[in-house]
Amino acid sequence: MRSLFVSLPFVFFLSLSACDSSSSNQQPSEITIGLAAPLTGPASRAGQDMRMATEMAVALANEDLAEGAPSFRLIVEDNRSTKEGTEEAFRNLLSRGVVFILGPYSSSNTNHIIPLIDETRVVTIAPASSAQGLAAKSDWLFRTSLTVDVLMPAGVSATQKYLDYKNVGVLTNAGDHFSQNAEDKFIEEIGQLSGVSVGMKQSYNRQGGDPVPNLTTQINALANATPKLDVLFFFGLTADRYRFILQAHELGVTDLPFVITLLSTSDIRLARESAPSSTEGILVLQVWIASSNHAASQEYVKEHQRRYNGLPSDFNARTYAAADLLLRAIMGVTPDNISNDAVREELARMRNVDTIYGRFSFDDDGDAEYTPLVGIVRGSSIELLED
Repeated sequence: MRSLFVSLPFVFFLSLSACDSSSSNQQPSEITIGLAAPLTGPASRAGQDMRMATEMAVALANEDLAEGAPSFRLIVEDNRSTKEGTEEAFRNLLSRGVVFILGPYSSSNTNHIIPLIDETRVVTIAPASSAQGLAAKSDWLFRTSLTVDVLMPAGVSATQKYLDYKNVGVLTNAGDHFSQNAEDKFIEEIGQLSGVSVGMKQSYNRQGGDPVPNLTTQINALANATPKLDVLFFFGLTADRYRFILQAHELGVTDLPFVITLLSTSDIRLARESAPSSTEGILVLQVWIASSNHAASQEYVKEHQRRYNGLPSDFNARTYAAADLLLRAIMGVTPDNISNDAVREELARMRNVDTIYGRFSFDDDGDAEYTPLVGIVRGSSIELLED
């Protein structure tokens, strides 16, 4: 893991808790990073994974400190899985002088916080937001998860080739920005395939902080559609995903293949606690899979296993990747050029960087560019889909 932080000694001239456009180059005694994550509420499992990943990135940095160098410090704020909580978490971090923030989790919360990001010029890296077009709204927002306009073309192509589906069903959380955006892009991609059409669409409306509703009516309608559906694409947030899987299993829907965008291994493990066979064979559109053969990814998995005695989930990995890229950007700023603008520009210039995703770049809007993955659930893991 030392190779991921090879340039860390240079970062200690910088202060994450005191950097703005007028900062001096006086060496700080401590470097502070902020994390705004959903530690409570429906997305709390993802939030705890985000916290663990950021703590690991900070710990690795601190283990490689040169003598006399300032240490990293992490400040974590709970956004409670809501838009209001996200704004409060950002304001709390800003009030403590933090100007580089990891988070938030969802696209809806990210979209909500953009005006505050712009107003305060806080450099923000959202590790899990995937709705299309958000980074283009702010020069200060970067996103390290692939957006749906990158995920959907590759995902539709690979799953159609694997399943040879013709009649498609869709179930979407219409109350969530990412989920609706993913469905829209999916419909666009399906429309370009000869002989493939959407036979039935169902939806429900859940905001991020609300409980997941009962989906029996929607699932039954899709399972009993005439003509019979060949596949069901599900678009929802993390709490929606595992609840959908369990409800479909309870209703006996076992012969309809599911494709779920960004289904996490933590979602899979939770569903398997109640119904071990409920997730087997689900196809997944993903940005990172633990079985990836990228060298940086393999080193990351080994280090996570050493520290936590288990495989990282994709929420662990996506947050770790965002923290790693933030550190790299800070390392790239010279001691006499300590400013928010300089770090933002360093991120914007990142092209073809080696990461746990493989070769990574930010596009002109601040969105991520790398190769999307399609996997299949086997046991409690996701394996790369074979051609």
